[in-house]
Amino acid sequence: MPPSYNFNDFKHACNDENLVIPSKHAIENAETIFNLKTKKMLLYFISNDGLEELDFINTKPWEMNPDPDTVVMIDAYEFKSMNILGYIAFFYSERTNKWIIKSFKLSINRNMMMYLALKKAGLCNDEKIGGCNE
Repeated sequence: MPPSYNFNDFKHACNDENLVIPSKHAIENAETIFNLKTKKMLLYFISNDGLEELDFINTKPWEMNPDPDTVVMIDAYEFKSMNILGYIAFFYSERTNKWIIKSFKLSINRNMMMYLALKKAGLCNDEKIGGCNE
């Protein structure tokens, strides 16, 4: 199944902080893993091609959608940055007319050497970063 959204539309929206809402976990992971300390830094990173070697993974219905009568699709991608393999999942909310960054974290396909080094240094753990892609 192809992506539900045009990635360039999402990327362009990241130029305006009022159009994109990162989840709490996405913000926490952006800081912990990628040293992006604020929402503004995260959105700037995305809008200015920080997601290198972007690779579409899948699109699927949002499992935790509070309105089961409305299907909301989530697109997921892997990317590289600073030799780290990351994962981003997002969707567009027709109700709010905003993009939602559901996940921003390490990919399950990540470099295990890097992950173990970060974990040993106390910079991440599976509770903070998510143990698997959603």
